[in-house]
Amino acid sequence: MNQQIIKARKQNMKIYSLYRTISLDLIFYYAVEFLFLTQVKHISSSDIVLSTAFYGIFMIVLQIPASIIIDKIGTKKCTILANIFNSIFVILIMCCNNLKTLIFAQFISALCFSLKDISEAALIKYSIPETKKEGEIFSKLEGKGFKHYYLLNSITSVISGFLYICNPYIPMILALCFTILATFMSLGFKDIEKEKQKVMIKKEKIKKQTISDYFKDLVQGVKFIINSQRLRSLFLYSGIAWGIFCLMGTYRTSLLVDIGTPEQLITTIAAIVGIASAIGSKEQIEFHNIFRNKSLSMILLLTTFSIIISGIVGIFNINYGISMVIIIISFSIISFVKGISGVLSSRYLSNFSNEKIITQIYAVNAISRNVFRAIIGFLGSYLLRITNTANSTLLVGIILLITTLGIISYMKTRLGLKPEEYDEREIYKTK
Repeated sequence: MNQQIIKARKQNMKIYSLYRTISLDLIFYYAVEFLFLTQVKHISSSDIVLSTAFYGIFMIVLQIPASIIIDKIGTKKCTILANIFNSIFVILIMCCNNLKTLIFAQFISALCFSLKDISEAALIKYSIPETKKEGEIFSKLEGKGFKHYYLLNSITSVISGFLYICNPYIPMILALCFTILATFMSLGFKDIEKEKQKVMIKKEKIKKQTISDYFKDLVQGVKFIINSQRLRSLFLYSGIAWGIFCLMGTYRTSLLVDIGTPEQLITTIAAIVGIASAIGSKEQIEFHNIFRNKSLSMILLLTTFSIIISGIVGIFNINYGISMVIIIISFSIISFVKGISGVLSSRYLSNFSNEKIITQIYAVNAISRNVFRAIIGFLGSYLLRITNTANSTLLVGIILLITTLGIISYMKTRLGLKPEEYDEREIYKTK
């Protein structure tokens, strides 16, 4: 292996977890997002959920172009560009005064994450040497980044609640500072694809790929993805799980506001569930080792029953303290399995793949995630327009229970098999 590539891989692996801690998602923002948009910008809760559904649609439209751009200009440049878009998004939120501006801000955010979701996962995938422990190394690096992000987000969530009371714009300004910091950190990555090209050029073995050749490879990759029952199962799971996790993030705050929870306590609860996600990210390997091919099913079942319980508690007029404890426990469980799901999904998707197909797999997965996020978002927004948050939460939980039972039945014969039990068509081979 050329020393330049080895050096580039080591550098990427060294800074990746720290970078993910800073850039995985917005710091300081989500704990006060709902409060900022409803209290300062006077946007209704149903419109906030509606805007996230539009975000899902934008992500669907942008995903394939993003995949092509990443393949053409490289993971490093796209990662930098994604962080710049994230900074623009925060600025737009601070200037937002109506639903139209909020939807435009969601479009900019979609530009960011259509690139980020693929480029960052592909970047670390390229950086890990091809060994038998490749999946475990990926889980450790990604899990460490997730864990530290959730811990940092938990600490800043508590702080943002008090800062919000002083001035609602302070948490937003701090969120912007973190996106700028992430942009500077992304400059430190090495583009492994480019380094490999340099080596091949020196050896005079590289041939310039034509547009026709590129699209032939693209079509070959897409055919493989469509024909893979294992990947279809993962896309189905990932889409529904992600859509529910996103919806519950908004529903949690809305439910707490409905029962009269003060701002400081809302952001403190956001910190608690953030810590639960951090623990989940840290324990995802242990969770996988315990449940093996039942891991994804367990995540869906725990999420479903936690949603139903929180909805029931919100409906019945019981003691405020008891309600608060049950709601915190329920959403902590949801966040715990969310932390597990984020790492395991990426790990499972990268199995049986290589550098030629991985960006396309992540792109199709992102499309699936956002198709379901849009559908679930529109449903969640509609329910909030016709009833209160507690009723909406219970209805979502019941629908998810029925859906989960169907998904588990579908995945049973298609996912979590032993390597030798998979058909040869499940393993991508270049022609």
